Amino acid sequence: MTFTNSIAHHIKALPPAIVAMRGLGYSAQQCLEGTGLTECDLISPGPKQAFSLEQEFRFHRNLLELTGDPLLGLKLGKAYTLQSYGLFGYAFLSAPTLRQALVIACNYGPLSFTLFDIGFSTEGSVAVLRLSRCIDIPQDLLTYYVDRDLMAAGFGSDMALAEPLSLTAVSLMHGAEARRDNYEQHFGCPVVFNAPHSELCMDAANLDTPMSLRDAETSTLCQQQCQLLLARMSNSSGFVDQVRQLIVARPGYFPDIDYAAEKLNTTSRTLRRRLADENNSYQQILTEVRYQLACEYLGTSSLPMEEISVLLGYSTPGNFSHAFKRWHGSSPRQYRQGRH
Repeated sequence: MTFTNSIAHHIKALPPAIVAMRGLGYSAQQCLEGTGLTECDLISPGPKQAFSLEQEFRFHRNLLELTGDPLLGLKLGKAYTLQSYGLFGYAFLSAPTLRQALVIACNYGPLSFTLFDIGFSTEGSVAVLRLSRCIDIPQDLLTYYVDRDLMAAGFGSDMALAEPLSLTAVSLMHGAEARRDNYEQHFGCPVVFNAPHSELCMDAANLDTPMSLRDAETSTLCQQQCQLLLARMSNSSGFVDQVRQLIVARPGYFPDIDYAAEKLNTTSRTLRRRLADENNSYQQILTEVRYQLACEYLGTSSLPMEEISVLLGYSTPGNFSHAFKRWHGSSPRQYRQGRH
């Protein structure tokens, strides 16, 4: 999936930054100046709401111009809690160990708000979370983005662990060496500037530290739904994608059309009409999501049929089995046996 196909997702990165800016005395209107967006667009994005890199860059330039603070990225990074990322954040939070959480960060990076590729590796006794360039970021915004994303990664990991994460070194792909003391104070370790990649380095022995909210089954379910979001992010209209994201937002809960319409700040009638304009319907999308999740659960988990039925919103395993036969032509058990 190319990055340009996932940029619409980044509109969700604006509200946490605006909350933080309000704490510094600035209004949402000031932050959104010249972006073509209003605060209402962020609370309930309209079906036709678009979001581009140019709008994102303008937004972050506004923040830098308003504050005049070259360290703003470090400060705003803490505004991005793991819950800010939706399913991606919950998959990370519920991972059994830090090692597995960092693998999740790599696998589902496009569901975060970074403009960098995320990598994770162990090099001897050192574990490295690495951010690498994947698009051209304007030079006047590079420091801000690097600082924001590294601080968000470090702070988010801290919040998910029983004890704060102890970093051994940090590398930055910008040259703010004149503020070395500020950076080393924020990260609590030595910092290298003008590096080819941005990195958070830690003792590899800490990778098997249990996560505070670990729940392997919940993490697996969230990851499966993250897979669905990634698959859909690259080949659907913004409106249909919003409807799909609403449907998979809460594991085991499948909202009706009235709930979806309310969340999209429209009416059920308008929602039906807009979907019909795209040769689609709410029931078609709901059925498609259920079928794809059913295939994921049957093919990649050992969950019993009773639990899968509940997760897909069916009252009995029999109802689920009948539905799956209509979709696939074989029973859930036959499908599972064919995948193993």
